[in-house]
Amino acid sequence: MNKPLRILGIDPALRKTGYGIIESNGTSTRLIDFGVIVTEHADQARKLRSIYERLLSIIQEYSPEHVAMESIIFVQNRKTAIDMGAARGVALLLFSLKELPVFEYSPRKIKMAATGKGSARKEQVSFMIRALLAMDSLPPLDAADALAVALTHVHHFWQLPKVYDFLP
Repeated sequence: MNKPLRILGIDPALRKTGYGIIESNGTSTRLIDFGVIVTEHADQARKLRSIYERLLSIIQEYSPEHVAMESIIFVQNRKTAIDMGAARGVALLLFSLKELPVFEYSPRKIKMAATGKGSARKEQVSFMIRALLAMDSLPPLDAADALAVALTHVHHFWQLPKVYDFLP
């Protein structure tokens, strides 16, 4: 049996950064924690500091061995792209300082791994994450996305079949 690997999944955004922590040995996966880092400050610098500080406390509390993160996506709105890039940059800096390996996956690959459909809506991802991790209720959408990123990494790291491999 493989040694369990603890993975921190991140769905970075300036206002709501989703995170999820799972542990997997390639045979079984268990949910450790999840949530959304909500930044309510008016200025960007304080929002970025909040993201940094909360992610730092999560790393210190749960000691993940890998980080899985959603890669950059095409965004039509320039401000959204800049804000998302800033949140990603702060997270990547922190992970680098903590010498955590970061693995990035495209939104399409994440949705495909979680639901079997690369164009799935956030609600569909949340529904499948609840089922896959045997959760009592639907996780918040941003946290579900982060958990889906972590599960995508589990499948790639352990070379497991994807959910859609079992669909008719």
